[in-house]
Amino acid sequence: MNGRWTSMLMALALSALPAGCSPDGKPQASPPPPPVRPPHAHLKEVSGDVKLKRASGDEWLAAREGLPLFENDKVSTAGGAHARIVFAHGGSVNLGEDALIGIAETRPRPGQTRTDVTVLKGKVDATLEAPATQALSVSTPSATIQAGREIVFQ
Repeated sequence: MNGRWTSMLMALALSALPAGCSPDGKPQASPPPPPVRPPHAHLKEVSGDVKLKRASGDEWLAAREGLPLFENDKVSTAGGAHARIVFAHGGSVNLGEDALIGIAETRPRPGQTRTDVTVLKGKVDATLEAPATQALSVSTPSATIQAGREIVFQ
Protein backbone atom coordinates (compact mmCIF):
# COMPACT_ATOMS: atom_id res chain seq x y z
CA MET A 1 0.00 0.00 0.00
CA ASN A 2 1.13 3.49 -0.57
CA GLY A 3 1.72 5.89 2.34
CA ARG A 4 -1.51 7.79 1.71
CA TRP A 5 -3.72 4.71 2.20
CA THR A 6 -1.72 3.65 5.24
CA SER A 7 -2.28 7.07 6.84
CA MET A 8 -6.03 6.94 6.13
CA LEU A 9 -6.35 3.42 7.56
CA MET A 10 -4.39 4.42 10.67
CA ALA A 11 -6.67 7.46 11.16
CA LEU A 12 -9.76 5.25 10.82
CA ALA A 13 -8.34 2.68 13.25
CA LEU A 14 -7.54 5.34 15.85
CA SER A 15 -10.98 6.92 15.54
CA ALA A 16 -12.56 3.50 16.08
CA LEU A 17 -10.89 3.06 19.49
CA PRO A 18 -13.16 3.39 22.50
CA ALA A 19 -13.01 6.80 24.13
CA GLY A 20 -10.25 7.06 26.69
CA CYS A 21 -8.05 4.33 25.13
CA SER A 22 -4.52 4.63 23.81
CA PRO A 23 -3.53 3.24 20.38
CA ASP A 24 -2.53 -0.04 22.06
CA GLY A 25 -6.13 -0.39 23.37
CA LYS A 26 -5.26 0.20 27.03
CA PRO A 27 -7.45 2.59 29.02
CA GLN A 28 -5.97 6.03 29.59
CA ALA A 29 -6.53 8.02 32.73
CA SER A 30 -8.70 11.03 32.02
CA PRO A 31 -7.22 14.38 32.96
CA PRO A 32 -8.23 15.64 36.39
CA PRO A 33 -11.10 18.12 36.39
CA PRO A 34 -10.18 21.75 36.92
CA PRO A 35 -10.03 22.71 40.59
CA VAL A 36 -13.32 23.92 41.97
CA ARG A 37 -12.81 26.94 44.15
CA PRO A 38 -15.06 27.08 47.17
CA PRO A 39 -17.19 30.19 47.54
CA HIS A 40 -15.98 33.02 49.77
CA ALA A 41 -19.48 33.61 51.14
CA HIS A 42 -23.23 33.04 50.76
CA LEU A 43 -26.16 35.44 50.59
CA LYS A 44 -28.56 35.29 53.54
CA GLU A 45 -31.59 37.28 54.66
CA VAL A 46 -32.24 38.78 51.24
CA SER A 47 -35.10 41.29 51.33
CA GLY A 48 -36.30 43.61 48.58
CA ASP A 49 -34.55 44.31 45.30
CA VAL A 50 -31.08 42.74 45.69
CA LYS A 51 -28.94 42.10 42.62
CA LEU A 52 -25.82 40.03 41.99
CA LYS A 53 -23.23 40.50 39.27
CA ARG A 54 -20.80 37.63 38.77
CA ALA A 55 -17.18 38.50 38.12
CA SER A 56 -17.40 36.43 34.95
CA GLY A 57 -20.60 38.09 33.68
CA ASP A 58 -21.94 41.41 32.49
CA GLU A 59 -25.53 41.18 33.69
CA TRP A 60 -27.06 41.97 37.07
CA LEU A 61 -29.17 39.02 38.23
CA ALA A 62 -31.88 38.86 40.88
CA ALA A 63 -30.24 37.61 44.07
CA ARG A 64 -31.78 35.04 46.37
CA GLU A 65 -30.89 33.55 49.70
CA GLY A 66 -28.25 30.83 49.65
CA LEU A 67 -26.43 31.92 46.48
CA PRO A 68 -22.65 31.43 46.72
CA LEU A 69 -20.40 34.46 46.29
CA PHE A 70 -16.94 34.26 44.78
CA GLU A 71 -14.10 36.76 44.58
CA ASN A 72 -14.87 39.82 42.47
CA ASP A 73 -18.65 39.21 42.51
CA LYS A 74 -20.70 42.32 43.31
CA VAL A 75 -23.91 42.68 45.35
CA SER A 76 -26.24 45.67 45.08
CA THR A 77 -29.28 46.64 47.17
CA ALA A 78 -31.97 49.08 46.03
CA GLY A 79 -33.93 51.49 48.22
CA GLY A 80 -35.66 49.62 51.06
CA ALA A 81 -33.69 46.41 50.37
CA HIS A 82 -31.09 44.68 52.49
CA ALA A 83 -29.04 41.49 52.55
CA ARG A 84 -26.61 39.67 54.77
CA ILE A 85 -23.44 38.09 53.45
CA VAL A 86 -22.04 35.27 55.59
CA PHE A 87 -18.42 34.39 54.92
CA ALA A 88 -17.01 30.87 54.98
CA HIS A 89 -15.10 31.53 58.22
CA GLY A 90 -18.19 32.84 60.03
CA GLY A 91 -17.90 36.61 59.77
CA SER A 92 -20.72 38.54 58.15
CA VAL A 93 -21.55 41.84 56.48
CA ASN A 94 -25.05 43.33 56.52
CA LEU A 95 -25.81 45.56 53.56
CA GLY A 96 -28.24 48.41 54.05
CA GLU A 97 -30.36 49.94 51.32
CA ASP A 98 -28.75 51.56 48.28
CA ALA A 99 -25.45 49.72 48.83
CA LEU A 100 -22.95 48.26 46.40
CA ILE A 101 -20.09 46.01 47.51
CA GLY A 102 -17.61 43.68 45.89
CA ILE A 103 -16.16 40.46 47.28
CA ALA A 104 -12.46 41.26 47.04
CA GLU A 105 -9.56 38.89 46.52
CA THR A 106 -8.36 37.66 49.90
CA ARG A 107 -4.72 37.21 50.83
CA PRO A 108 -4.82 34.91 53.87
CA ARG A 109 -2.26 35.02 56.64
CA PRO A 110 -1.04 31.89 58.41
CA GLY A 111 -3.27 31.06 61.38
CA GLN A 112 -5.82 33.75 60.58
CA THR A 113 -8.89 33.73 58.36
CA ARG A 114 -9.46 36.94 56.50
CA THR A 115 -12.25 38.58 54.55
CA ASP A 116 -11.79 41.42 52.11
CA VAL A 117 -14.71 43.47 50.79
CA THR A 118 -14.89 46.67 48.79
CA VAL A 119 -17.69 49.08 49.66
CA LEU A 120 -18.42 51.18 46.60
CA LYS A 121 -21.62 52.76 47.92
CA GLY A 122 -23.89 52.69 50.95
CA LYS A 123 -23.77 51.38 54.50
CA VAL A 124 -22.43 48.05 55.74
CA ASP A 125 -22.31 46.57 59.22
CA ALA A 126 -19.56 43.98 59.60
CA THR A 127 -19.19 41.40 62.38
CA LEU A 128 -16.45 38.90 63.18
CA GLU A 129 -17.32 35.89 65.32
CA ALA A 130 -13.76 35.24 66.54
CA PRO A 131 -11.70 38.46 66.26
CA ALA A 132 -8.59 36.75 67.67
CA THR A 133 -8.34 34.49 64.61
CA GLN A 134 -10.30 36.47 62.00
CA ALA A 135 -9.58 39.69 60.15
CA LEU A 136 -11.75 41.91 58.00
CA SER A 137 -10.49 44.41 55.46
CA VAL A 138 -13.00 46.91 54.11
CA SER A 139 -11.87 49.08 51.23
CA THR A 140 -13.68 52.13 49.92
CA PRO A 141 -12.75 54.36 46.99
CA SER A 142 -10.76 56.54 49.41
CA ALA A 143 -9.69 54.31 52.33
CA THR A 144 -8.97 50.79 53.58
CA ILE A 145 -9.82 49.74 57.12
CA GLN A 146 -8.76 46.50 58.78
CA ALA A 147 -10.54 45.37 61.90
CA GLY A 148 -10.79 42.58 64.39
CA ARG A 149 -14.08 43.60 66.00
CA GLU A 150 -17.55 44.82 65.02
CA ILE A 151 -17.44 47.85 62.78
CA VAL A 152 -20.05 50.01 61.05
CA PHE A 153 -19.28 52.04 57.91
CA GLN A 154 -21.51 54.76 56.48
